[in-house]
Amino acid sequence: MEYILVVDDDPVSLLFMSSLLKRCGYQAISAKNGLEAMIILQDNPQIQFVLSDWIMPEMDGIELCKRLKEIAFDRYIFFVLLSGKNDQHSIINGINAGADDFIVKGTDAKELEARVKAGFRTLELHNKIIEKNQELDSAYATIRKDLDSAGDLIRQLLPTQTNFIGVELNYISIPSAQIGGDMLGYMQLDPDHLAFYLFDVAGHGVSSALMSFSVQQSLSVIDGPSSIVKDTQNRIIPPEEVINKLNKLYISDDKIQLYFTMIYAVLNVKTGVIHYCSAGHPPLVWLHNVTKKAELIGHENFVVGAFDFVDYQSSQIQLEPNDKIWLYSDGITEAENKPKTKQFTENGLRKAIMDIHNHPTHLQTELLVNRVRTWQESNLFDDDVSVLAVEWKGYSKQEDHSCNTKLTTKVNAQFFR
Repeated sequence: MEYILVVDDDPVSLLFMSSLLKRCGYQAISAKNGLEAMIILQDNPQIQFVLSDWIMPEMDGIELCKRLKEIAFDRYIFFVLLSGKNDQHSIINGINAGADDFIVKGTDAKELEARVKAGFRTLELHNKIIEKNQELDSAYATIRKDLDSAGDLIRQLLPTQTNFIGVELNYISIPSAQIGGDMLGYMQLDPDHLAFYLFDVAGHGVSSALMSFSVQQSLSVIDGPSSIVKDTQNRIIPPEEVINKLNKLYISDDKIQLYFTMIYAVLNVKTGVIHYCSAGHPPLVWLHNVTKKAELIGHENFVVGAFDFVDYQSSQIQLEPNDKIWLYSDGITEAENKPKTKQFTENGLRKAIMDIHNHPTHLQTELLVNRVRTWQESNLFDDDVSVLAVEWKGYSKQEDHSCNTKLTTKVNAQFFR
């Protein structure tokens, strides 16, 4: 049954209009003025159609219309304004008040019925849209809850241990959305070697996060036939071969157009030699403890997962005690200042790292990110931000190793200034 509330202070007009609507198959409910109409509407939530006279005592039709069209009212009302006037000024005033239609008293009964039917069609369409929006809101709430859970699970993949023999690590990871495409980690390959890495999957959202999770799982298998970081004889696989294996595992096809940039490195905790490979990733920052100077080092390798013909190159560097290596994603170097005219840049990052070198390692990553926040005048980032700092403390029994690896240091490294 379709309900219509008829509001008119004239008993004759009220009876006539109600009778006419009942003959047309509608359930007509009467009110003598706007105040009475408000009470009836509050007690009868099934009523969404109002046919109201203009001039009435206590609350006229214009005021009633305004009240019903306020956002605070609990539902949508299709409002038709009745008037004895047929001038343009009256029509404009009625529509400006929020009326959906305007009918002059004395209008032909068939025209009135047609207008009412048109009103109910509009009302039905509106209610369907509201219903669909509620379904979408419910689905979005479910998706948001699932994404929050997924974000919590991904955060649990981040490492918890920050100290190893001869090494101190610290990191910060900030997704720009509920889940991001950045991931970092480190692991003890054997008593002498520590691997660490950071990668950034292109794009944002679920697909990037799923790939990030998958890559992380591939790297986390240290032993056995499924490992890509150690072979079946328990020998450590060089970084360029690790990335080459990842490239073959995640090569894009026509359905999946995802790739990632990455740095993977292996540190000999006794000698301080780092063997690393950078694949399409921003260069490392190497902070020298003796000079307190920082430099950018890296390779011009392709990204991972985009091309099947790539041969990845690697390099070695020799750290001195208390030297630091910084890995990061481009979300921090491409952060833009408030007018959106300038990026923080890799050189800006290098200088910032030199500025904070006196602070304890476990505080430096947060200090660095806060410096970028201050620079861009916002606590939020447009892209995922990940930073990993690795400090080699030196090794007390280093003299037991007869092999001097310093000659393998900067010869092969490429430097970006």
